[in-house]
Amino acid sequence: MLNHPFLKFLICSFVLGISSCTYYFGPNKLTRHFKSGIVTNPAVYDYSATNTATRYTRHDSIIEFYSVMPIPEKHEIVDRDFVRILLSKLAQGREIEQVNASMVKLKPWAGHGSTGIFHKSGDYDFSEISWCSLLYLFGDNPELLYPETQNHLVNVLIGNSGSKPNTIMPGTGRLFRETENHILMGEVSRYLKNQWLHEHGDTSLAYDNERNGIEKWMLNHLDEKFRGGFFEFNSNPYSGYSFQAMNTLFSFSHSDTVRNAVNKLMNELVYEYSLSSINLRRYPPYRRQMWRASNADFDWDPVSSILRVLVNRQTGSNYPVRERQHGLITFLLHYNLNKGLLKLLLNKNANYFAQLGHGRKGSPEIYDGGHDYVLSAGGVQRGKLSQLAAHPTILILNDKVMHADSCFRLCSKGKMPHWNNTGVYQNFACTNQPVVIPVQYQPVFENGNWKAFYSSASRLSIFTYSDKDIGVMMVVSGTSAPDEKTLNKLIEDNAGLNLKNQFNLPGTGIITYRVNSPKNRWVITKVNNKKVDRKFDKWQRLNTQQ
Repeated sequence: MLNHPFLKFLICSFVLGISSCTYYFGPNKLTRHFKSGIVTNPAVYDYSATNTATRYTRHDSIIEFYSVMPIPEKHEIVDRDFVRILLSKLAQGREIEQVNASMVKLKPWAGHGSTGIFHKSGDYDFSEISWCSLLYLFGDNPELLYPETQNHLVNVLIGNSGSKPNTIMPGTGRLFRETENHILMGEVSRYLKNQWLHEHGDTSLAYDNERNGIEKWMLNHLDEKFRGGFFEFNSNPYSGYSFQAMNTLFSFSHSDTVRNAVNKLMNELVYEYSLSSINLRRYPPYRRQMWRASNADFDWDPVSSILRVLVNRQTGSNYPVRERQHGLITFLLHYNLNKGLLKLLLNKNANYFAQLGHGRKGSPEIYDGGHDYVLSAGGVQRGKLSQLAAHPTILILNDKVMHADSCFRLCSKGKMPHWNNTGVYQNFACTNQPVVIPVQYQPVFENGNWKAFYSSASRLSIFTYSDKDIGVMMVVSGTSAPDEKTLNKLIEDNAGLNLKNQFNLPGTGIITYRVNSPKNRWVITKVNNKKVDRKFDKWQRLNTQQ
């Protein structure tokens, strides 16, 4: 009875929510909102950092972390570190015989694709994509990877191959698309196994990516992600696995066209990360696994760990890498940051305001930032079926704070399903509750509901106004500590305004806002009496102002 296609359709419709999760059902509708394309930074199109093999320190702490672990007896979903342990031991040239003996005994521990109601044994893609890296890193070195082991790896442990991409979620009667990270991991594995077989003697059509259509499909898929963005945006842990798949393709594809396409997409993701972060820390809204939203640490983000590895490798810095599983693969693979992206990540020299659209029933990302700070809107949560997780709007300074509770924050009333934390504009944020002040800050001046703070580390002045049903924050960078005269002038400029819906922002004019806006509208309504586009479901892919 449960295998009846119509029943599957009804159950999956309920679980995923067709109206909210348009990615899963029917054509990918994300790209339909961004036909005008995106305006992005030239660093995205700089391919100067090629995919030449990276020289790594064999006894780096990330490799050492896994290489000293014993080889597990079983290879299961609960022990995905199995492949990483073997990768690290081969990278150090240790226990080679034991590694090979262990590998030839292995079989896939599950099927491909997502685990679900009708497919209870899945998720093997998480291991398979790492097996591809092991194959290409050591497959042509028989002293490390014995021929028998290499054959077993290609013919047994890497299963995806051939000329037909699989983008359907198993067990759903071909009604639902597979999740993005599984599609990328599975299809990159297919592409690279085909390439290996073709270049090692099997020249049949099934394994010729250029002739059988796989390369064309891959280029179209990468372009779709570049134009429409990721449905699983900022997702922990899935964004890390998507980035791993892209890095694996970039590192080992022998097609210049494919390498450039995937390089452009990764560069775009790093560029967007740079807008959302300061000093490799961020706290953005995201989609999938809402239960993680309560984690207020800044070091659990998988993309942050990936970029910390890249920055450490290229600059000799020592940023901590919390999520070592993503860090290890990044360390061994070949993607590097070009000079433009490296500068944007570490030393923003101009202020900016950025709006990122995520399509129908999505949450926007809104960032105001510069050299000293990033003001990150928390976004909206549009019901459980949307899989969206919102955060408080947060001011992250260019300091060493690693926890959201130690930052200035603004948050809508109630619990997350009721939030609309989109009230961010240039140097400005607002919400329908008082501003939350971190305990380590004391005002340098205050007058009634007004307070002025100063961060000497970031050279940033922070002005707040808090009352019942309203919280307003203004930031001014590159200044000395504010004096009483400056605060009084700000109070005078806003005298006569109802601060529950208007604020006179120096240098900009009157900002009008509606702090109790519905969850499909930007809280900001007018800037200097000019209406703004509030319907963020139809915002373009990326819009930045400097």
